[in-house]
Amino acid sequence: FNMENSKSTRSNTGYKGVVFDKQRGLFRAQLAVRLIRFQTVRAIYIGEYSTLKEAVKAREDFIKSLF
Repeated sequence: FNMENSKSTRSNTGYKGVVFDKQRGLFRAQLAVRLIRFQTVRAIYIGEYSTLKEAVKAREDFIKSLF
């Protein structure tokens, strides 16, 4: 998956699907899923991690588990 490590303009970490929660001091991993039937986008919560590396790896592992 080349998009896994792609830079994102919406993420404050530079990694797609991983954001830093300043209040909690944790990195949150999530995955956006487009529901074509309902024409909406839903976020799937993967987890919160103390390091950016852990959050990116968790998101990558979650995506791999889907296929």
